[in-house]
Amino acid sequence: MSREDQVRAGSLGGRVVLSAQLLFLAVYLVGSFGVLLVAALHIGDLPAVLDPRLERLGDPKDSLPPAGPDTAWNPLVWVFGICRAVAMFVYPLAFVTLVLGLAALLHAWRTGDRKTFGWLVINTGAWFALAALALSPYGTQLHGWLLD
Repeated sequence: MSREDQVRAGSLGGRVVLSAQLLFLAVYLVGSFGVLLVAALHIGDLPAVLDPRLERLGDPKDSLPPAGPDTAWNPLVWVFGICRAVAMFVYPLAFVTLVLGLAALLHAWRTGDRKTFGWLVINTGAWFALAALALSPYGTQLHGWLLD
């Protein structure tokens, strides 16, 4: 088995973690900031993006596509609904993606897969920044608004 085959076989877990990090990052961004932007545009108050409160933006569900029996097959209802539900669990999601990202980083470094290692550094750093933002006063305010 050549060194390249060993690297490819050895970093499969790193590539799976990388894909999961990217998927959950996209889902979280749509479920939190996408919903926030849609709500701000819906009420016509774009500066409300910097101050997400229930009194200012209203209920997050009011700005999303309406759910009901006639819209059960509307893909926007499903996309925004699932993404918003995932965004509500930002704290455990950030913890899991950070722990798995660090473990995958160590494994990719040991196997010598530089490409996966580089992308894992970027994605794990993005999740670290997202976790820091979620723990900030703005992030807790955004999270509280999404939970309403």
